[in-house]
Amino acid sequence: MRSARAPITAILALLGTLLSRSSVLAADYSVDFGVETDAGKDAGSLTCLFDEICDAKLESLGLIVSLIVFRSNPERASVHLRGGDLSCCYFDGAADSIAIDPRKPLSRVPFFKGARARGALFIENERVGTLYLRFDYR
Repeated sequence: MRSARAPITAILALLGTLLSRSSVLAADYSVDFGVETDAGKDAGSLTCLFDEICDAKLESLGLIVSLIVFRSNPERASVHLRGGDLSCCYFDGAADSIAIDPRKPLSRVPFFKGARARGALFIENERVGTLYLRFDYR
């Protein structure tokens, strides 16, 4: 009887370890986000994995927020924001993306529409709204 229980106990222990590990890997961090523009407001939450692009669609505003945080550098999040209008959306200095510190309690990031940055040309685009981000590492 004892020899029959040993393999079953080992299998159950292994299965428990794998299941607990997969639940940790299923969500490395979460992000609450909001966007405020003249056209309206929208908000939501994302559950993301380190080292993978995490997207959210704000259909009411026609915007997509993309984030990535690398496990090797969790104090830096790369943020992209794009819209259906090709002139939207750029960050300060007409940059396509920005890096933020996800450890801050709340990041407020203004975004703009207009022309893409080219070389050393100074471009001042029209402010469209603000992107709000709050990260939670589990």
